[in-house]
Amino acid sequence: MNLKQLEIFCAVADTGSVTAAAKQLNSNRTQLSMAIKALESNLQATLFVRSGNSLVLSEVGKSIYKDCESVVSTCERIKQTCEQTSEKFRSEIWLARDDSFPDEVWQDFIHQLNNHFKATTVNTVLASSGDLANLVNTKQVDFAFGVDFERVDDANTDYLPLGRIRMMSVCEHTHPLASLRRVSDIQLRESMQAVMVYLNDKDNPELQPFSLTHIGFTSFEYMLNTILSEKAWGVLPEPLIRQHLRQQQLAVIKHTYGLTHQDYCLFSAPGNAIPAPISWLSDQVSDYLFKF
Repeated sequence: MNLKQLEIFCAVADTGSVTAAAKQLNSNRTQLSMAIKALESNLQATLFVRSGNSLVLSEVGKSIYKDCESVVSTCERIKQTCEQTSEKFRSEIWLARDDSFPDEVWQDFIHQLNNHFKATTVNTVLASSGDLANLVNTKQVDFAFGVDFERVDDANTDYLPLGRIRMMSVCEHTHPLASLRRVSDIQLRESMQAVMVYLNDKDNPELQPFSLTHIGFTSFEYMLNTILSEKAWGVLPEPLIRQHLRQQQLAVIKHTYGLTHQDYCLFSAPGNAIPAPISWLSDQVSDYLFKF
């Protein structure tokens, strides 16, 4: 009798079938069936009886289920405690991210991360792209993900590029700028711009408004909503607006800088080791950007 056999026994008891338990444990039916037979042989008892299309616990199975469940839970707690105190893991991580990607993409990343690294708690905050480096510098967060607008050598921050992200100057499809074959600097300056603003006290030329009139937001999503509803234009990341472009709700402005590229980075403090959950998350982000 071993822990794996007890885990399989509890899974089959909970799901009512070997097939469902195999799916839950990411295994195959043959391995589970063999494990149950081995456990029954070791205990010299029949643990399940068939009832229609389901397996139900025998009287002996019922009598040992709680103890088996307790053993499995105790072993899981021991494992998690050791992981949390191991140098390989951190018990809690704070990270900031901008909204270059649709919210549902980030939610999926975080949910998957939580399932992969159950011993680690990850707290995520949404921030302006211009504030990401400063949040790491001031130790308000441990790591940050987002568009790198800094373009400066900063001894207080490490920048790990995870991929290139295309930034597009766009407007709503009925906006006067959308119909122009070529947009001049003057025409662009005379149109209201939705811009990215930030709390960092360091000036960032990349985020300075181009137009004479502008309205500022700390998120690309708010900029997008304003562009769609208030006859403004702005520079937005392709992953966030791809669907709007396909549906022809937005048009790319035909200007010299209508399309540019920026690095999408992992921001961290120098010498700060990258824990396994953040390394895993970085790979997911990099794979996502590769699609663009």
